[in-house]
Amino acid sequence: MISDDLAYFLTIASTGTLARAAEQLGISQPAVTKAIQRLERKVGVALVERTARGSVLTEAGKVFHARVSGVSMQLDSALQEARDIGGGHAGLLRIGATPATTSFALRSLFPTLLVERPAARISVTTAFSDTLLDAIDKREVELAVCPLPETLDASIAREVLYDDQYSLMVSAGHPLAQRESVTLEDLVDCGWAASTRQEFARVQIEQAFAKLGYPRMRIVAEANSLAALVLIVSATQLVSLINTRSFDPGPLPFDIAVRPIRLDGLVRQVGLMRRAGYLSPIAQRAQEILRNAAREL
Repeated sequence: MISDDLAYFLTIASTGTLARAAEQLGISQPAVTKAIQRLERKVGVALVERTARGSVLTEAGKVFHARVSGVSMQLDSALQEARDIGGGHAGLLRIGATPATTSFALRSLFPTLLVERPAARISVTTAFSDTLLDAIDKREVELAVCPLPETLDASIAREVLYDDQYSLMVSAGHPLAQRESVTLEDLVDCGWAASTRQEFARVQIEQAFAKLGYPRMRIVAEANSLAALVLIVSATQLVSLINTRSFDPGPLPFDIAVRPIRLDGLVRQVGLMRRAGYLSPIAQRAQEILRNAAREL
């Protein structure tokens, strides 16, 4: 609903170059340049500065971008809400889930949601928790099923669905694969295949190591997908984490072993995250379905 010039400005800010912005927008680079020049004349200051590394926002551009981004998201939400209330939109659900919660989320929602709302469209994003939180903030995801961080910005609402436990994932040939269960002390000297630094599970385990006075986890490999972590672990002597309460272990390769980790007092809560405020009717219904499914776990 915002003007084309403002939309082009937001695209440049997110892509970092005029060329990538033009490609994403499907227009020529000169057209993007002219749009920014028109916008700068209206505002009265330079908003974008071209450098050898690409296009960067000036200080004035950064302030302007923060304001315009907020207005753009509010307009999109207002449009969606008006369509929902007016009944002119069949319903679009943008839902996110982590690799460990995807099976729970999708088995809970399908086919119930589509039977109730056959004209609805559902977009599913699978990513680790930190990526989903960023997607919620950008309104790319409306509702996410994932482990919950201990603290969240006031703009993000959270609701606990169930408690989950950490499990160790190792190759079948790893010495720890023969144990019935392991402790953090057993993992002190291990090399790790870990999720990214900001991912909630990694943060929580690192804090547990520090609280017990153990050395920092020795991270040998990082990956931003569960599939990548599984492949790394299966081919090495590295260890990793997985949550198995709502995760379907069927897809795991035969050469992967999963063992419980005894972590006294350390509970991982899985729940729903969303932006505070308006929630579309289809997202509200999805929320109800997920709550009911969690009670049956």
